Amino acid sequence: MVIPTPVMVELSSRGQRVRGPAFGTVRRGAWVPTGTDLLDPDVRIAAVAAQLPPHAVVGGWSAARLHELATGAPDPVFDGGRRWQEARADGPVARVVVCAARHSRLAHRPDVRVFRSPVPEESRARVLGVVASTPARTALDMARLLPVTSGVIAVDRMLALGLLTVDELAALVLAPGQWQGRAAARRVLDLCAPGTESPQESVLRLLWLDAGLPRPMVNARVLDPAGRFVARVDLLDPDAGVVGEYDGGVHSGSARRSTGAARQESLEELGLLVVRATSVDVGDSGARAWQARLRAAYGRASRRPAAARRWVVVP
Repeated sequence: MVIPTPVMVELSSRGQRVRGPAFGTVRRGAWVPTGTDLLDPDVRIAAVAAQLPPHAVVGGWSAARLHELATGAPDPVFDGGRRWQEARADGPVARVVVCAARHSRLAHRPDVRVFRSPVPEESRARVLGVVASTPARTALDMARLLPVTSGVIAVDRMLALGLLTVDELAALVLAPGQWQGRAAARRVLDLCAPGTESPQESVLRLLWLDAGLPRPMVNARVLDPAGRFVARVDLLDPDAGVVGEYDGGVHSGSARRSTGAARQESLEELGLLVVRATSVDVGDSGARAWQARLRAAYGRASRRPAAARRWVVVP
C-alpha cells in the first residue's frame, strides 16, 4: 500500500503465515505491526482496500480522505469519525465505504459498509496506491448517503480543496435515471457553497438558512467607503448588513481576542452588525439561541438609517 501507514500483509494472497508478537490482526487476513492504532482511518482503509475484488472500489468518506491526503492539505476533515456515519449507524468510528457491483457477494462487516452501486471505469481513480471513486463520484455518494449536514460539510470541503466544481457535481446529481438518494443529493447540491473553509463555517451557514433568513455570502471581503480593506468575514448578508463569525479555539488567546475585538469594532463602525458563534452555538444545545440572536440582529439592522450603511463588499 502507498497510504502512509504501516504495511498491510494479506495472508490469503501471499500464501504465508505471520506469527509472533511483532504482528497483530487488523481484520481477517490483514496484519499490521504490533502497536499500530487499529482505529486509525488510514490503517482501516488500507486493510480493506488490500482485499477488494476488481469490481469494488473504496468510496464515500474513505475515498474522500484519500483525495484529501493527496492534496497535502493540513488538518484532514475526513477523519473517519462519527460525523461520517450514515444516519442509523452506530459506533465510535465510521465504517470504511466500499462501492461494489449490485450482485456482489461482499457483505457488510463491522468495519465495512458495502454500497451496492457500481462505479464505472471513468469514475475510478488510483489515489495513493488505492483504487477509489473519483472526487465527483465520491461527492455524489456522500451527498446521498450521509445526513444532510455531514453531506454539505463533505462537499464544501472537496470544493475548497479544488477536487471538484459545483458544475461537476450537478452533472451527476441532475443526470437522468433512477438511483438511490437523489432527493438527498439535490438538497446537498442546493446547500453547498464554494469558498467555505471549515466544517464550522458550513454548520453555521446551515443554521443561518434554517433560521429562515436569506442565503449569506461566504468569506466575503469588506472594504470601507474609500476602498480600504477592513476584514474578510465568514458569513455576510450584504443587504441587511449582518455578519456571522465563528470563533474557534484559535481565537482563545488574549492577543487574538484583542485583535478580534478591534476587528469587530471596525466592522460595526461601517454599520455592520456582527453575531459571533462558538462551538456551543453550533451544537444541538445552543443552535436555537444563536438563531434567535441572529434574527434579533436582523431586526436591529433594519432600523439603522441609510447614512450608517457605509460598507462595501467584494465577493
